[in-house]
Amino acid sequence: MLFNIPIAIWLGIITFISLFITFSFGIAMHHFKKNVFRYHKFFAFFTVSVAVAHVIFAILLWFFGIVV
Repeated sequence: MLFNIPIAIWLGIITFISLFITFSFGIAMHHFKKNVFRYHKFFAFFTVSVAVAHVIFAILLWFFGIVV
């Protein structure tokens, strides 16, 4: 727990922010013709990685009551 908030909640917040950043880079590439594919790809991988960790911690919290 960080600041009395479970890690699953923090990972969900980070996932949401990372998803928004990935979406913004995709819009920048498509509509504004910016060359940010490298960053878009990095944040997409980061988003999926954090989302998987979020799912694992959320399952532990929701079904087993294990607070990390």
